[in-house]
Amino acid sequence: MKRREVVVIGGGVAGSAAAIRLAQNGQDVLLLEKEPAAHDKVCGEFIAADAQHYLRELGIDLAALDAERITGIRITRGQRTSSARLPFSALSLSRRVLDEALLVRAQDQGARVWRGAAVTALIKGPECWHIEVAGHGVIQAETIFLATGKHDLREWRRPRGTQNDFLGFKCHFLLTPTQRVALAEHVEMTLFNGGYAGLGLVESGKANLCLVVTRRHFAMYGKKWDGLLGAILKAAPLLAERLAGAEACWPRPLSIFGIPYGFVYRVPSKTSPGLYRLGDQMAVIPSFSGYGMSIALHTAFLAAECHLRGGNANVYHRQARSDLLPLVRSASLLSKMAEFPWAQRGMLFASQIRPELITMIARQNRISTLQATLRPVC
Repeated sequence: MKRREVVVIGGGVAGSAAAIRLAQNGQDVLLLEKEPAAHDKVCGEFIAADAQHYLRELGIDLAALDAERITGIRITRGQRTSSARLPFSALSLSRRVLDEALLVRAQDQGARVWRGAAVTALIKGPECWHIEVAGHGVIQAETIFLATGKHDLREWRRPRGTQNDFLGFKCHFLLTPTQRVALAEHVEMTLFNGGYAGLGLVESGKANLCLVVTRRHFAMYGKKWDGLLGAILKAAPLLAERLAGAEACWPRPLSIFGIPYGFVYRVPSKTSPGLYRLGDQMAVIPSFSGYGMSIALHTAFLAAECHLRGGNANVYHRQARSDLLPLVRSASLLSKMAEFPWAQRGMLFASQIRPELITMIARQNRISTLQATLRPVC
């Protein structure tokens, strides 16, 4: 069993970013990605200003990847729509393209990347970690960066969040030229009974529809995607107009169940100093906020810097919790309110009277871009 200095489990945004930073600083890094090739993931694919900063630091050219520019937001419920300009210029890019670019970058910087390497067990030994990998046997590591996204390893499950009854769905659509022009530079959020949906352009003329709905309302819609989408389009004229005649890119949507919104990792009394939790393994923010990728990248930079300084993972976890808890709490409060029709109507009415409320929320729900290289976190 060859012993590695660092093993990163998960090749998404957080895992690849951490691998890049560590490899750039001379670390022996092995990244394990369970999927054998580029693939799509349930994600809103919104890249806020904080995330853009981190991606530039990693050497990712988003313009070269044909990311779509987003400067405004529209919020709609029924016949009512409110719109505002974002306080920053955002971008949108499919996770298939972005994650692949990050994995390639990690390899280019010296990280060893194993694709199709599914971790079946992670065990803490007296001197090192033991990682059981399907088809590869057991690997030993001194330090683990756990970046498995919304999916838990069996022995390392996260506690529940404050809002756990949402189901997430995602599908790409090929829009008509007229629809693309109408949606250009905007993300459109549709509020409906039991949840909300976001629609925005990504590369190659496609649009990403990503939505969450409570289990109870999904059951009311027949527990079927067609029934759910049909009911939403019937109640949301603007979204129906955007998708009229559009072609679904996949035969069925991607889905995920039991998203632990509101979860922020707290260091337990029995700790594992050599295990860093990144991205959704550290904190899960409601999807409407658009800061999932910012959190993934922020935790990757912070954890990599802490490790490079010879610090303790528990110090990193406390700093990350301090950074993220106010952001997740405020977004979770709005998400809980958005479950109720009366609250949705109130939010839309307030934003129609005061459109600046939308941009104020977007501005406040930001991670102050923390350049880990400039901050002694450990």
